[in-house]
Amino acid sequence: MHKLINRIAIIALIVIAGWYFLQSKINSPVECEKAAGVWNENAETCEQSTAQKIYEDISSAYPMTMDYPETDFEVSIDKIEKINEIHYLRGHYEKVLQEPQGEKEGIYERASLYLNMSKMVILNEPESGLVHYTAPFITNTAGGAVYVYVGLFSYDMKSHQSEHLDSVLLGERVRRENITQIKDHLQVDFRSYAEKQDFLEFPSETSAIYLKVVNDFSKFEQVQRMHSSWDENSDGINDCESDGSCDHTFDYTLPRIEEI
Repeated sequence: MHKLINRIAIIALIVIAGWYFLQSKINSPVECEKAAGVWNENAETCEQSTAQKIYEDISSAYPMTMDYPETDFEVSIDKIEKINEIHYLRGHYEKVLQEPQGEKEGIYERASLYLNMSKMVILNEPESGLVHYTAPFITNTAGGAVYVYVGLFSYDMKSHQSEHLDSVLLGERVRRENITQIKDHLQVDFRSYAEKQDFLEFPSETSAIYLKVVNDFSKFEQVQRMHSSWDENSDGINDCESDGSCDHTFDYTLPRIEEI
């Protein structure tokens, strides 16, 4: 335990030292933007964005505990792992199904969880109190099943603690998941596998789901919405209404496929 605490403290010091080093090198809005910071015009300094604060707190001194979907397990997100040039925050759980007996090895249920903070979306940003945000995450079992979810989280500006509030499943082995906040809802676009498509191939279906955050930012509710690709001027009305080309048998929750 002491070794873990010492390691977390060292990581936190490295992160803070690195930030102050960058601060000394950043003296313009352009350089600040390159460092993913927020430029303070009055003080003429580059400040950490809320997203940066959340990431650094979870990855260093304030690891978060997440609920592993479809189980009663809690997973501590306390490691950083780089996969395909993306830095994930990772945690895992292990359940003993059968204790080792003599020369007979034990049987375990193992699974990992990977949180993709590079696709985090801040939902509200008060000066103090709770910030709410969403980000996709992946679960991977020892049997090879890989599922992708969208998670809802809160972050306490005072305690620096994040809490996992809710999750929604996108599907198995989906790719290119992207979360966009549009007025009163979230649009989650992703690529999914067509029926009978081989998992060795890249998913061929263009898919989307729509989520509202309800119960005072504590829970997701899946809703039906028109996909944003059918509303290029963002007026809330399907573009086809202007030229009378709407086909009311078509599902406009699906993304528009551009003609080649």
